[in-house]
This record gives sequence, C-alpha cells and structure tokens, in this order.
Amino acid sequence: MEKIKKIAIFSPASAPPYEDYVKGLQILKTYCLPFKTFVDFSDTPAGFKALLLYELLTNKEFSFIWAARGGFGCIKILPYLDELIETNPHFFPFPLLIGFSDITALHLYFYQKFKKPGLHAPMIINLPFTEKKVLEELIKIVYGEIKEIRIQGKPYQEGEAKGLLLGGNLITLASLCGTPFFPLKEMILFIEEVNEKLYRLERAFIQIVLTLGKERIKGLIVGNLGDVDPCIFLKKIEPYLPSNIPIAYGFPIGHISQNYPLIIGITSWFKVENKKAELYERI
Repeated sequence: MEKIKKIAIFSPASAPPYEDYVKGLQILKTYCLPFKTFVDFSDTPAGFKALLLYELLTNKEFSFIWAARGGFGCIKILPYLDELIETNPHFFPFPLLIGFSDITALHLYFYQKFKKPGLHAPMIINLPFTEKKVLEELIKIVYGEIKEIRIQGKPYQEGEAKGLLLGGNLITLASLCGTPFFPLKEMILFIEEVNEKLYRLERAFIQIVLTLGKERIKGLIVGNLGDVDPCIFLKKIEPYLPSNIPIAYGFPIGHISQNYPLIIGITSWFKVENKKAELYERI
C-alpha cells in the first residue's frame, strides 16, 4: 500500500451528525493525518454526490477517500457514478476507499468494476467510539506501517479456505443482488449487520446464496449481528451452505467499538480448526 499523501473526507449519503464528525476530524489531527473535507451539510441530490466522488477519484492529490458516514444514499449514487466512469474511464489507479456499513455498496462497485480493494473500517463519525487498540491499528494501516492483518473469531464449522475476501453489510449486499454491481465470483464471504430482526437477516442471506450460488461460497465469516444470536442465525442458514467450508462467528467486525479493519477484494486465508478461527491477510 502506497505511502499516504492526503485524505479526502466525503459523505456519499446524508450529512453526518455534526458533533461526532468534528470529534472524528480531531482524531485525524491528533495522529497528524493530512486531510481535506468535502462534506456537504445541505440536502445534496445523489447525482451531485456522484459527481463530487468522481472528481475526488480523478484527483491525484489524494491517496484515500474516507467516508464520513454510511447511509442508504450510498447505493443511490451508483448509477450516476457508473455513467460518469463509462464516459471517462481512463483515470485509474484511484484512492483507496475507507468505510463500512452501507459503504459496502461502493466497495463492491469498485471491486466489480476495477478489481480495486477497499478498507472495511470505521468511518469518521465512528472514530470517537472506536477502541484505542483498533484505532491505532487502523492508523498504522493508513500510514502503511502494517503488512498483515490477523483477526480471530469463534468456530462453528471446521475447514480451511484461501480465496478472495468480499462482503460487508448483509442488507446492503442483498440489495445489490441482481444488479451489475454484485460480483459473481468464488469468495470467502463476510457479513455484519445491526438493528435487524432474525428473519430479515435470514431472508437477505438466502437472497445472496440464490444469486451467488452456494458453490461459490468458500468460507463464511460472521461479524457482529447486533441483538441477533449468531449461532441461531447460522443454524437457520446452514442448509443453504456447503457442508465442507469453514464457518466462524464472533469476529470483531461491524457496528461495534471493536470494528477491526479488513481489506476487501484481496486474497485471504481463513482457517477454523482446534476450537480456533482466524482470518489472515497480507497487505
């Protein structure tokens, strides 16, 4: 990962809560991260959001685009952004996107369109509530000081897989099914969600399996699911998964203070064995 030049702060959906946003920017200053903010607190249409994102992508000043927050509006800008890129496709490589939750839509779009990886990690408004250990690891990744990522969870089904890591927010993933922006590839799939009932999680996951084909799922990593017991969720979806893949839960990923950073769209190693579950990535 290249040495940091500068970070562009962008809000692809609605404006972030102001106090959390300001506190998040202060944290970037504390770690001496150079940034420029493009957050607009007005009610900006999706087409204008897409145009601004396109301009940030084409601006060679920035090494990273860090999402101020997520939100449903992320998926609304995809057709506008796609039209802009189809018209002027010759500007890549472009900055690495940082964010999670609904930012999943943009991560998958950039991977599907350009095989561009993304950094699944806390957004600007999450930084004040992120555990210090996780925050420091994220900052080191941004500075290029970490060359590998290892995170652990709890075993559910033993197995071992090497493959492309893709995934993110479960409901957002399901909303991309049937669109050109959903990658139909073999993958180690990871998911996280919050504030959703069990039946909605089950329905969204089955939609993904029916779109992707269960034979393409080489491993399943379950992060935080809010109030839903991940073991109950896994029991519900077990008939729709291959019987020989590694499956684990309880990974520190999602809408929690221990939201460890992951690189989406690169080869990863996932092993569940001897009551241990670990995901490994080389950056």
